[in-house]
Amino acid sequence: MRIKKISLFVLLIFSALILPSAAESQWERVKNSNAIEVFVKPVSGSTIKEFKAVTEIQSSISSVIALLDDTNSYTQWMHRCTEAKLLYKKNDFERITYNVASSPWPVDDRDMAVKSVISQNKETAVVTIKLTGLPEYIPAKPKKVRMVKLNGYWLLEPLGSGRLRVTYRLHSEPGGSVPETLVNSSLVDIPYNTLYNLKRMVNQSPYKGARYDAIIER
Repeated sequence: MRIKKISLFVLLIFSALILPSAAESQWERVKNSNAIEVFVKPVSGSTIKEFKAVTEIQSSISSVIALLDDTNSYTQWMHRCTEAKLLYKKNDFERITYNVASSPWPVDDRDMAVKSVISQNKETAVVTIKLTGLPEYIPAKPKKVRMVKLNGYWLLEPLGSGRLRVTYRLHSEPGGSVPETLVNSSLVDIPYNTLYNLKRMVNQSPYKGARYDAIIER
């Protein structure tokens, strides 16, 4: 009996090591172009899927953080972002921004205040930028529909030789009435074009060569 129990325990441990988690196995790749992969997966309790986009770039961690720190640049590279402004900045690693995302007629534009918090694993140098929507942070604005929910992150993983793997992952509830076809297309277009534009912007001045003393580069 003891041998059977040990064998079962070993089997469970082995299975956990070789099999992907249920959550990760649900990702469906919906686009692979220009070295950018886009995935979507269902979210429990929501009709809106979550997206994840992944690419690799030649850049320092600080350069990407500098781009994300420049709120005024968002309209130049964040797909469908038509307005962005800084609402509150605690320090270089915690801030709240206001963002407006355009929608094709007759759908109203969406807006949201978003809190971002940067953290870094000192052993691996991996940086996580957590994104949290704050729908009640500012009053509703005319001709804008406030998004109900937004959660996600940017993940910056050093690969060596000055390369980074960049992951952009997000799930949001747009609020109001939005056609399903528009929602589905945005789950591909927004992450893909945002990463495509980031790759172009991050090696331009003033982002290229930026340095943060508190950030470890690998």
